Amino acid sequence: MSAPSTTSEFVALQRAVAGRYSLDRELGRGGMGVVYLARDVALDRLVAIKLLPPALADVPALRTRFLQEARTAAGLSHPNIVPIHAVEEHGDLVFFVMSYVDGETLGARVRRAGPLPPDEAVRVLQQIAWALGHAHARGVIHRDVKPDNVLLERGTGRALVTDFGIARAADAVDTPRSGVTGTPQYMSPEQARGETVDGRSDLYSLGATAFFATTGRLPFEGTSVAGLLAQHAGSPAPSVRSLAPRVPLALAAAVNRCLEKDPATRFPSAEALAGALDAARGMQADVPAPVRAFLKEADAAAGEIGTTLTAAGASLTVFLTAFGANDIAAIVFVPATLLLASMGGVRLAQTMAAARDLARQGYDYGAVRPVAALEERAQVVEAAMSPEQRRRARREAALFGTVGAVKTAVFVWLVTLDGPTWLNLIGIAGAIAVPTTAIRHIWNVLRSGKPLWPKLLRSRVGRWLFRVAGLGISGPALPAPVAGEPTAIALGRAAEEVFAALPATQRERLEAVPALIERLQGDVLALRARAESTDGDGRLQTAMVALETLRLDLLRLAAGTGTLDELTQNLEAARRIGEEIDAELGGRREVRDLLR
Repeated sequence: MSAPSTTSEFVALQRAVAGRYSLDRELGRGGMGVVYLARDVALDRLVAIKLLPPALADVPALRTRFLQEARTAAGLSHPNIVPIHAVEEHGDLVFFVMSYVDGETLGARVRRAGPLPPDEAVRVLQQIAWALGHAHARGVIHRDVKPDNVLLERGTGRALVTDFGIARAADAVDTPRSGVTGTPQYMSPEQARGETVDGRSDLYSLGATAFFATTGRLPFEGTSVAGLLAQHAGSPAPSVRSLAPRVPLALAAAVNRCLEKDPATRFPSAEALAGALDAARGMQADVPAPVRAFLKEADAAAGEIGTTLTAAGASLTVFLTAFGANDIAAIVFVPATLLLASMGGVRLAQTMAAARDLARQGYDYGAVRPVAALEERAQVVEAAMSPEQRRRARREAALFGTVGAVKTAVFVWLVTLDGPTWLNLIGIAGAIAVPTTAIRHIWNVLRSGKPLWPKLLRSRVGRWLFRVAGLGISGPALPAPVAGEPTAIALGRAAEEVFAALPATQRERLEAVPALIERLQGDVLALRARAESTDGDGRLQTAMVALETLRLDLLRLAAGTGTLDELTQNLEAARRIGEEIDAELGGRREVRDLLR
C-alpha cells in the first residue's frame, strides 16, 4: 500500500469501516466529496469510497435526500455505469462504496492527450448515452454529466458513468454553498434557471462533454459562474466543425443537436442519440484485425508512394528544363530521380508483401473489397465540406499553386546560374521540394471527399494486386466479414471460444456463462425482429453491450489481467438485463426459434 493520508476525514472514515475496508489513499476530491481507494477485506478486491463533504452531511434534509438518491442509483445495473455496492452513514459520515475502475477520467484523458479521435469519441459517447438511457428509464436523472464523471477503463477503453443521483440530491436543498448545484461549464439552460428537468437536460450536458472531447475546448468559457450560466441560457453554442473541421458530419450534427437551448429540439431520448451516433460509425461491420492492419498499412504506403513519385516527376521535369545548364544539374537530378522512383517502388513492394501475408492467413480479395468500400464511405463522410468551405479550399489551392509555381521558377533559375555550387544545390533542393509540396496540397484539396486508395482497392487494381500477391498460395479463403453472420452470433461464438480455452476449474465456477451468452444472443436477434418494440433500440444496445462486456471479461481473465469476482459481478448484471428483456418479449419461445 502507498503512504496513507493523515487528514481527519481519512482517519475518521477508516475507523468507521475498519474490519470491512482498508483505505489506501485519496484518489481525488471535488465539490461533491472526496474519493478514496480502498480494499474490500472479505472479497480482497479494490473498491472506491466516496465521502460526502461534512458541510453537506450536516444538513439533515440534504443528508436524507442524498441517501435516498444514492440508494436509488445503487439499483442501476448496466455495463457502462460504475456499480454502487453499499450506501452507509456512521455518525456524521455519509458515504457510498463503488467498484474501482482502473483508468482515468475522460477529462484527464483529453487534458493529457488532446481531443479524442472521431472513432473513439463516437464509441465513448454511445456508451455514455446507453448508460444515461438505462438510468432515465428508471427515473434517475444524473444532473452532473461532465468529462470528470466519465471513467475510461484501462485496457478495454470502456466508458463508465459515475456519481448518479448525487447532483440531484444536492440540488434539492439550500446548502451553505449557495447558488446552482452542478458544474456550470456543462449545465443545461433549464437546470441553470432552476426549472424542473428531465433526461434531456442530461443530453445537453452530454453534448457539452462531447464538445470538449472532440475539440479540446468548452462550448462556453468565462471567469464567473453567472457569466457561464448566462451563455448556456442565451448564447448559441459554436459548431463543433468550426473548431475541429475533421470531425465527421454525423458526429458534429449529433453534438450540435444536444446543445440546442430548447429541450424539445434535442434528441427525445438517450437511445435516440445513441442511434444517431451509428451514422458517425459508418455502420461498420466487425473487421478482422489482419484486414484492418493491412488497410492501415496500405493507406500509409499509398501516401508515401504518391509523394515519392511526385517528387521524382518534379525532379525529372526540372532536370529536362535545366539540362545542359551546368554539370551540377546532370550529376544531382538523374540520381535523385532514380532514387525517388525506387523509394516508391520499394513501398509498393512492401504493400504487395503485406497483401501476400494477408493471403497466407486466408483473407483473399473478397474479404478486403467490402471493407475497402466501408472505408471509402467513412472517408467521404469525414472529409465532407459545405459549399462555402469547398470554395474557400479551392481558392486556397489556387493561391498555393500560383505561389508554388513562382517559387519553383526562382529555384530553377538558381539551378541554371553559372555561380557557386552551393547556390545550385539550394536551387535543386527547392526545385524538387516546392512543386512536390504544392502538387500534394492541391491534390488533397481536389480529391477531398473522393478517397483514391480505397477506390483503387475496390477496382481491377486491387483485384490484380491480390491475384499477384496470392501466386503460389493455396488453401481456403475466409469469408468476407460484411457478408458473414449477425454480429451477435459472431460475438457470442468468440466469447464461447475464449470460455472453452479457460482452465477446467475456472469453467466450473463459471458454468452459467454459455447459457447466458446464448440468452443474450437470442435477445439481440429477437429485438431486431420486433421493430414494433417501444424500446427496441435501447434494449438492443444494452444487450449487445452486455454480450461484449462478457467477452472482454473472459479475455481479461484468460490473459491474467481480470478476476473471477469482476466477471461474476458482470454476469449478474447481464442476467438482470436478460430477465428484463425476456419480460418485454413475453417469453423464451421466440428467442429460441431465432437461435435455431
